[in-house]
Amino acid sequence: MNYLAGGHSVFGDSGLGSNQTLNIGAFAAKYGGVTVTRFKPGTVLYSQGEPADALFYVRDGQVQITVVSSLGKAGILGVLGSGELCGEGSLLGNEIRVATAECMVESSIARLERSSVIRGVRDDAAIAEYFVAFALASVVRLRENLISQLFDCSEKRLARILLALAHHDIYRRHDNIIRNVDQEELAQMIGTTRSRVNHFMNKFRKLGCIDYDGRAILVHESLSTLVLHEHLFDAFEPPASSAAVPRAVGYP
Repeated sequence: MNYLAGGHSVFGDSGLGSNQTLNIGAFAAKYGGVTVTRFKPGTVLYSQGEPADALFYVRDGQVQITVVSSLGKAGILGVLGSGELCGEGSLLGNEIRVATAECMVESSIARLERSSVIRGVRDDAAIAEYFVAFALASVVRLRENLISQLFDCSEKRLARILLALAHHDIYRRHDNIIRNVDQEELAQMIGTTRSRVNHFMNKFRKLGCIDYDGRAILVHESLSTLVLHEHLFDAFEPPASSAAVPRAVGYP
């Protein structure tokens, strides 16, 4: 039985990070423990501090991942789209949720019980490869974003965040639209102020790298070119004191 929509190989032709999607119906038929629900905007899938007993697969929609520090300061870790997982920390041994996941728009979400996923991983090499690939990709993104948070100027961090939210690979060429993310949320993701984000967004638009109107941002391939040319950015700017933790889509 093929558990991966779009082909038998977890990696496809593009290797790690390809656009393979999980065949929820096939997985549920054999291993059970799957509940598919359509949620309204604002629905919380799980909250920070709750027991971590399941993974969540975004069939369609958007899910925002946030974390609150011990001092009560909130930060946005990322925004997930169709074909992405959250809550995978439960599979990696986390007993408690380290973040909160909330639907930003009406979303179809599949809840996968941890015990069912573990059975699938032990029973089928393709399923194991899929989840291992996803976990490794999450770790790679976490490392890259930590390095970016430490060494890149806030303008370059914003460019990288826009590319990530648009699911845009800097070595591939296509445009994508980001919806339901405002400048205040972008500022939290990169650790700077809304006014700085507005300044950079206007610069990117003048350079033809993005277009935006309200809550929709169209990211052009030229933004990836900008990221690859260090000299096109402003001088190094340390993170603001109100900086959020580095963004790591899907990691919590």
